[in-house]
Amino acid sequence: MDLFSPGPRSAVTLRQVHGFLLAGKLLSFSDAATSMHISQSAFSQLIREMERVLDLRLFERTTRHVELTEAGQLLYQKMQLGFAQIDDACAEARALARGERGRVTMGTLSSLAVGVVTRALSRFVAQQPHVRIAVREDYNGALLDRVVSGELDFALCAYANTASELEFEQLCADELVLLYRQGSFAMNVRAMDWSSLRDAQLIVYAGNTSSHEQVLISFLASDIAPPSSLEVNTMFTAVSMVRAGLGFTFVPRLSLGDIDLSGLAWCHMEAPAPTRRIGIFKRRDRRFSPAAVRLLEQLRPELATAMASRPLALV
Repeated sequence: MDLFSPGPRSAVTLRQVHGFLLAGKLLSFSDAATSMHISQSAFSQLIREMERVLDLRLFERTTRHVELTEAGQLLYQKMQLGFAQIDDACAEARALARGERGRVTMGTLSSLAVGVVTRALSRFVAQQPHVRIAVREDYNGALLDRVVSGELDFALCAYANTASELEFEQLCADELVLLYRQGSFAMNVRAMDWSSLRDAQLIVYAGNTSSHEQVLISFLASDIAPPSSLEVNTMFTAVSMVRAGLGFTFVPRLSLGDIDLSGLAWCHMEAPAPTRRIGIFKRRDRRFSPAAVRLLEQLRPELATAMASRPLALV
C-alpha cells in the first residue's frame, strides 16, 4: 500500500502521522491533543481515521491507559525514523538556501589565488564550515572556457572579449609593473621608458595569459618590438629567474605584497602602462547559488582591501 498515494479516502495524511507519533511518545491522547491544539475528541477521530485507512489497530486504550499495539510499535519506530529524516532534509534545505551548505567551484588566476583568494577563503571557511569549496587555477582563456562549459560557477580573472553567454562584473583595474634585479636598470625611476627594455630579456608566462597579452599591446603601442623572451609557467618562477639575473618580467601590482622582493626592484611603466581589468565572469543564464553569493561577499572586500594596500614605488 502507498500510504501517501492520492485519493480522497485512501491516504494517510502527515497530520495523522504527526498525531500518531505524539500519542506514541506521550502515551496520552489528552496530552497529544493539547500539543496539537485540538480537542481530545478531534484527536481521537484523527487516530480512528488513520486506523481505518491502514486497517490496523494502533493503540490499546481504556479510560485510564493508552499503549501501542505490536503493529503500532513497529509503525511508530519506522515513522519516527522517517519524520527525523524529513526534519533533517528540511533543515539542510533551509541551510542550503541561506548559503550555509552546498558546493562552490570557482576559478582564479594563480596571481590572485596566492593572496586575495587565499585570505578570502580562510575567512569564508571559518564562517561556513559546511560549504564545500573547489578552486581551479588556470590561465585566463582556460578559465573562461571552464565557465562556459559549466565546470566553474564563476571565475575571478581578467577581462577578455569572449563568448556572448558570459557576463563580467569588474571589481578593479590592476596595473602590471616592471620587476627587475637591483642594479639592472636605473634605480628610483618613477616610470620606465619602454625603449629602455629594447635590448633586455623579457621573462614571460607561457600560454595565452592576460598579463602577457597586455604587455605585448603596450610594447606595440609604443612602437617598440617586444624583446627576446624566456617562457616560464608561473609568476614565482619568473620572479626567481629575475633574481638570478636572467632578465626582467611584469607582475601585477596587486601581487607585490605576496612576492619576496629581496634583491629586486620594481617601477611603473610610462604610458601606455599595461593594466588588467579584474572581475567576476559567470554565465548569463545562471544565477549564483546562495553559497556562491556568500563567498563573493568575502572576495569583493578582500580585493578592495588589497587594492588599497598595494605597495608604493620607491622613488
